[in-house]
Amino acid sequence: MSLLALKDGQPYWVAQHKIDIHDWQSGLTDWVNDNRAQNTPCHLVFSTNRYQLLQVERPAVPDSELVQALRWSVKELLATEEDMLVDYFDMPAQATGMNKINLVAVPRILVEEVVEGVHSAGLTLNSIGIEELSQCDLLEACAEAQITLLQEPGEEISLSIIKDEKLYFTRRLRGYEQLSSYGLEQIHQGVADSLSLEIQRSMDYFDSQLRQAPVKRLLVCIDTPFLDELSQLLQQATLLETQVIEPRLTKEDGLIFSSESVTSLGAAMRQMHEGQ
Repeated sequence: MSLLALKDGQPYWVAQHKIDIHDWQSGLTDWVNDNRAQNTPCHLVFSTNRYQLLQVERPAVPDSELVQALRWSVKELLATEEDMLVDYFDMPAQATGMNKINLVAVPRILVEEVVEGVHSAGLTLNSIGIEELSQCDLLEACAEAQITLLQEPGEEISLSIIKDEKLYFTRRLRGYEQLSSYGLEQIHQGVADSLSLEIQRSMDYFDSQLRQAPVKRLLVCIDTPFLDELSQLLQQATLLETQVIEPRLTKEDGLIFSSESVTSLGAAMRQMHEGQ
């Protein structure tokens, strides 16, 4: 959980707080009370393991009926009987002959639990988002396409291509959930090469199928103690300018940006953007 405020008209990172997932409602309530944060507006972002994100053909219905049409088809798409809440967002560019949208499906019981918990803690919930879009709020606007590798601890790596604060392409890379436990030798002898291959495949699709100008920069924030070394290896393999993500935020002493804070900071930045 990240807390931002305005200082001299600019976002200021005030605090970072981690709550035990097994009793998060009580932990959140205690934090709100201790910090006198009642009625503070907040934005919640689900981590990747809490929802499904699919690219599907856009149903041939008016926009006003689109969500309802997606609700009818989501059970078949996901092969589940679980009651799911669905939403969607458009794709800024399409491959030739395609008319797809991004479908997001979240278990209804999870959304209801979260809404109730946030409201009971005394906060004002303004939005619920997803990790792939949250990074668009976190990163500075850039007219050139940037490819990102983001990972919260113990989760899949999210690979995305962003331009002008819009998500053009995204996919998840499985098999890296235990990356934090890998030694430097494993980084050198397989991880860097396999990630480089996934990056190149994604850039090829972005260039050839979406007909976009080539990506020039790679931004990384991955759950590994060897992030700097991995970044150097990726730069050598992809020939992209590669940087570890470090948001340009003034902050309280002791706060360190990491894979644990990337999503919550993106959520907090949404409030800053809405206030502009």
